[in-house]
Amino acid sequence: MSQIDDIIKQYNSGNLNLALRKLEELVSKNPTKEAYELMAKILLEMGKDDEALEYFEKAGNKEEKARILLSRGMYSEALEELKDVNSTQARIIRATIYLKKEDYRKVIEELNEINDELSSNPLYYKIKGIAEYYLGNYYDALRDLTRGIELYPLDSELYYYRALVKISLNEDKEAESDINTAINLNPYYAEAYFSKGLLKEKKGKLEEAIAYYSRSININPEYVEAYVRRAKVYMKSGMENEALEDIKVVRELKERKNNESR
Repeated sequence: MSQIDDIIKQYNSGNLNLALRKLEELVSKNPTKEAYELMAKILLEMGKDDEALEYFEKAGNKEEKARILLSRGMYSEALEELKDVNSTQARIIRATIYLKKEDYRKVIEELNEINDELSSNPLYYKIKGIAEYYLGNYYDALRDLTRGIELYPLDSELYYYRALVKISLNEDKEAESDINTAINLNPYYAEAYFSKGLLKEKKGKLEEAIAYYSRSININPEYVEAYVRRAKVYMKSGMENEALEDIKVVRELKERKNNESR
């Protein structure tokens, strides 16, 4: 067994510190692209992102560098890293960045350049479906999100966004079923509770709507939209004091956000 094979074996067995020590010794004697790649992967798993970036740079792996930058919210830097790269993974990363930046047309443009090799990748259908939803292409979104669910039925976001699509298509009953599934998969999904509150409010079930808005606020105490909707339901229910308290919180949250952006 070669030295690199032994290191890979240690890495695959979860012996990261031992693999790292052996790899450092190997790199000092024979710095190859494969060694740099493996070093970066080990450092990334150990939570040492800055060092991982350095070794991905040495390995010439722009996609993995961009992936780390994306995870840090450094979207412009990630796009710059990928400006001359048109691999499938680079396009997926770029599409994800454009989704974060709410540039949904560019998301679709990137994904349309990818061939059928991603026909079994749920992430492809998830990104595409979400972008199509925001562009108002509801039937396309429904098709792609459903395909994503077929491929990976444990992703709460797929069900949540499919629910939003169904709400837009006036299929509230089916939407609520998807929201329930999203909550079952992720009991701390504030947006899912909020959407369920909207459906309950729409049906005139105000007490239940308040309960779901409150649940979303408990999970995310800075969820402005939830306070706004709950305040409106409080007003409908004759609970003026409670509504005024929520309106006060909304003002405080917006003021804080404005101060932070200065």
